Amino acid sequence: MKTKIVAVLLSGCLAAGLAGTVTVQAKEKKVTKEEGEQITLELMDGTSETQYQEWEEEIISRFEEENPNIKIEITKVSTDSWNQTVMTRFASGDAPDLFTFTENDVADMVPSGYVMDLSESANIENYDEGMLDSLSVDGKVYALPISNDLMCVTYSKDVFEKAGITEVPKTWDDFMKVCETLKEQDITPLVAGFADQWAVNGVGQTTYCATVLGQDGPALADVASRKVTFAGTEQWKNTLTKISEMYPYMNEDLFGTDMNTCYDMVANGEAAMIPNISAAVNNVMSMNPDAEYGIFALPVADSEENNKMPMCPPAKGFSISESTAHKEEAMKFLEYLTSPESITVFAEKGAGIPIVKGVDTSSLTGAFKDGADMIQSGEFKLITGKSFQSSFEDAFIRDLSDFFLEGCKDVDAALEQMDTDFDNLQ
Repeated sequence: MKTKIVAVLLSGCLAAGLAGTVTVQAKEKKVTKEEGEQITLELMDGTSETQYQEWEEEIISRFEEENPNIKIEITKVSTDSWNQTVMTRFASGDAPDLFTFTENDVADMVPSGYVMDLSESANIENYDEGMLDSLSVDGKVYALPISNDLMCVTYSKDVFEKAGITEVPKTWDDFMKVCETLKEQDITPLVAGFADQWAVNGVGQTTYCATVLGQDGPALADVASRKVTFAGTEQWKNTLTKISEMYPYMNEDLFGTDMNTCYDMVANGEAAMIPNISAAVNNVMSMNPDAEYGIFALPVADSEENNKMPMCPPAKGFSISESTAHKEEAMKFLEYLTSPESITVFAEKGAGIPIVKGVDTSSLTGAFKDGADMIQSGEFKLITGKSFQSSFEDAFIRDLSDFFLEGCKDVDAALEQMDTDFDNLQ
């Protein structure tokens, strides 16, 4: 019996468009009755990071060894071409058996009947309440995630030790004392590279995820709809106040510095902390993999118990095509791929911070252990979406940039400007 044809989208072909798709015919394999019918499942995935791919390849190898009648073929697609490629495949009746699925795909793909309902999967119990909401419709789950980014503070454990700082700050006063201790020793406490505009939003998100969304403030959608205002919300005033208090401890020439420079500053011990997305850890590690790094929640509240790590529901997971001819085998692989045992390997390879319960964190180190331990112990606060939509986000970044350019001096004026610009977008 011939196995199915697998489409392999090469990066060079993608640059030239979808016409560059290359097909590879899998070799025919004769199968004995004892071995069972040989099938091939196609997994379409757009993630290209080295650690992630190493994990994926190892788990597939283990699965195939345990299930010799099932072969997994990966189709890698550029993230720039992802939506167009996936929708074209489904619309043409050539859907992959499994694929990565994002919260942005829910509105198009679920009503079209493209995605299999995974609500009966045994793996559902491995997620905290609310963790799957972003990948669900009407209570039905359509994707199983494995990791998520956190808006947090990435720091050098080596720099903290050198400065005599023995534990991460748990309150705002503690955080300010840590910043002062570092500054007194000629170590830049906080770094940000606003030459990369997204980094402005990174500092903003890290702060408002903790001060607004993490402290039961209004959802971003309520601000955008003008149900509430920036100036009229205490948590938003607190956001800009906290930023103004961090500002004196940040690197000079914020807008002349890019994020790669920031990663290098932390990696070489010149700076201590980066307030941004947890993916910063991977970038710093690439500069100096021998150093020790960690993460902690920006401790904006005065009491430790109110400073849990804010985390959005995951934006991406693994799904199964409703049209696959091999639903049982696809579910078997999906549950293997998203099992605590497989995700433990994911964490050990430094591919990301796992959100699946039951992961063994004993062999993890640094930031990955910090993040995984928070998930396993429940020491996080699930929040609503961390980003404003489209034009509102552009306006927020512009106004926050102006606030920094003016030295973070006038919190009230900055809040009023944000309200004016959001009003003009109605």
